[in-house]
Amino acid sequence: MNGKPLDVLVVGAGMYVTGAGTAGYGTILPALCQASKRGLVARATITATNPANRDFVLSQSAAVQQRLASQLQVDYAADSVRAADRGRYDCAIVSVPDHLHFELTRELIARGLHVLVVKPFVPTLAEADELIRFAAEKRVYGAVEFHKRFDEANLRAKRMLREGAIGDLLFAVVEFSQRRTIPLETFAAWSARTNIFQYLGVHYADLIWFTIGATPLRVSALGQRNLLASHGIDTWDAVQATIEWRAGEATFVSTIVTNWIDPPATSAMSDQKIKWIGTKGRIESEQKDRGLQLVTGEGVQHVNPYFSEYLYDADDQLQFGGYGARSIEQFLRDVASIAGGAKQLHELHGARATFTDARVSTAVVEAANRSLGANGAWVEVPR
Repeated sequence: MNGKPLDVLVVGAGMYVTGAGTAGYGTILPALCQASKRGLVARATITATNPANRDFVLSQSAAVQQRLASQLQVDYAADSVRAADRGRYDCAIVSVPDHLHFELTRELIARGLHVLVVKPFVPTLAEADELIRFAAEKRVYGAVEFHKRFDEANLRAKRMLREGAIGDLLFAVVEFSQRRTIPLETFAAWSARTNIFQYLGVHYADLIWFTIGATPLRVSALGQRNLLASHGIDTWDAVQATIEWRAGEATFVSTIVTNWIDPPATSAMSDQKIKWIGTKGRIESEQKDRGLQLVTGEGVQHVNPYFSEYLYDADDQLQFGGYGARSIEQFLRDVASIAGGAKQLHELHGARATFTDARVSTAVVEAANRSLGANGAWVEVPR
C-alpha cells in the first residue's frame, strides 16, 4: 500500500471483534492483524466500557498476532470518546449493541473519523438521515459492514439476476437462524433492546437491494414470543417479514424468516439459505453447509471456510481471510484511498454499503418494527 498505514479505533470488544463468548478470536481483530501484514494498518486501539476487558483483549490480540506472525500494535482503552480525543486516528470501526450505534457513530464523525458500523446501521430512518447529513458536513466516509455483499455465492446470484438468467423475479425466500446462546448468553445484556429481524434479517434486506437494486414498498411482519420471554428476555423468538419490492415496472415479494432460538447442539452458529424464484428458473443457495463437515470430540460441525478462516497460503504461511475479512479490509483500503486523494467520497456511493446505501435496509427495519407492533399490518416503507 502506498502512503501511511492507518491508525484504527475499534469501539467494542465483543464477539465480532475479539471472539468473546466463543472459542475463537472474532473477525475484526484478526482482519486488522492480517491487514497490518499488508501495510494497511499500523496501530489499533480497542475500546469498551468495562475496564475488566483489558486483559482479555490483550490476551486475544497476542494469540492472534502469534498465529498470523503479525506485528500490529494493539492497545486497550476504557472510554471510546476519550480514546478518540487522545489519539490521532484515521478511522473507526463501531461494533456495539444496536441501540448505541447512532450516538457513538455521531461522536466519532464529530471528531472527523471515517466510520465503519457493523449491521444494522441504525434502527430508524431519522437516525440514518442525521448521520448521512452529518458525515457529509464533516466530509467523512461512512459505511456499514454488510459482508454478505462479498460472498461469492451471492455475487454469482447477483450476476445471474442482473443478466436475466432466471427471467423475471417473482419471489425470494430466506431462512436465517442462530443458536439461542446468542440472545441468552452472548448478548444477554442487550438482546431485549433489539429483535432478530433488526439484528440479523437486515443482512438480507440489504442483500436484495444490493443484488438487483429494487425499491422496498411495504412490509408485513409477524413474530412469536415464547422461549426468550420464559428466560426474562422481552423480545421475539422469531420474526417472519414479508416485503414487497419494485424492480422497474414489476413487483416481487421476499419472505425473510428469522429466529435465534436454535439449540446449542446445532452444527453451525448460523443456519441460512436463500432461494430466488423467477419465470425461467431458480437459484438456491445453502449458505450454512458449504460442503465441509467436521466430526470431532466437539460433535458435528458444518464449517463455512469462506467467511472468516485461518488458511495456509501457497508459501505455507497462515493467513486470515474470507468475505468477512474482505469486507473490513475494503473499508480500510477505501479510507487509505480517500486520504491519499485517489478516491473521492461521491465515487463510493452505489459501489459500497455507504450510509446512503444502508438507508434502504434501515427503512425496511423501521417498517418491520412498526408492523410487529401492529400485529402484522402492512406498513409502507418510509422514504
